[in-house]
Amino acid sequence: MRFAATDALPGAERTVELPATAAAAAIARRELAATPGLAGDVGYKVLLLASELIAVFVADAEPRPGAVLRLSIAVAAQRVRITVAGDAPHVSTDALLQSRETPSLGGYGLQIVERMADAWGTASADGEQIWFELSR
Repeated sequence: MRFAATDALPGAERTVELPATAAAAAIARRELAATPGLAGDVGYKVLLLASELIAVFVADAEPRPGAVLRLSIAVAAQRVRITVAGDAPHVSTDALLQSRETPSLGGYGLQIVERMADAWGTASADGEQIWFELSR
């Protein structure tokens, strides 16, 4: 789903590059916490769910100098959409979503996203993208 130009709040769409390391989630949470329009219950959910998406990309990833993730933040009057993009995770999102025996793989994380987000999904563009939306 694309946001209509009239639906976006001023200055509320941006993309931040993050290192593709375990530090990415903390950096992303700081960026998200400073984003206008993300507060209260929605803000809490955004922080949690974005961290879970990032974990899919960095779990068991070999550190590579210069490797980045892209965190896209779109805050509109009625909804928030967060997208994390980077090199394809080592394990498919379907496998992660079905994982119940190995929570260290991030399987519970995507299950949390599935339960808490109003919508979520994946896309393949330049690498892999995982996104979620929440109503405001």
